[in-house]
Amino acid sequence: MTYPKRLIEVDLPIRRISDHARREKSIRHGHISTLHIWWARRPLAACRAVICAALWPDPADNLCPDSFRQAARHWMTRWSKDYLGKLSPQSYSRFIAIQKKPERLDDNEELRGALLDFIADFANWDNSTVREYLETSRALT
Repeated sequence: MTYPKRLIEVDLPIRRISDHARREKSIRHGHISTLHIWWARRPLAACRAVICAALWPDPADNLCPDSFRQAARHWMTRWSKDYLGKLSPQSYSRFIAIQKKPERLDDNEELRGALLDFIADFANWDNSTVREYLETSRALT
């Protein structure tokens, strides 16, 4: 039996995720993880990004379930309309373009790019408890 490729197998915004992970490791107050600094602590930013990218299928893969593509289109369209203010400057331009022309998401490569931008933004420590990010990631998972 063959399975659709996962986003992590195709692409991952490593630079953006690494920037968030580096920043997270330097945060030294307000979180239980700072109670004791483990020598091999893995930043949660990278963990969040890798988990989403490993669980979500690549919408550009022919074996990707249509139900996932429809859900991803729904949520990425919603982000382009309702949650623009929560996006990073790196993702903002893509979602503005989607807002102006929602049919861009009919292109599965564009849908992949929107999902990868979402993952990169969700990796940010500040977004780890934002209701909209959590709701979207749960729905897509």
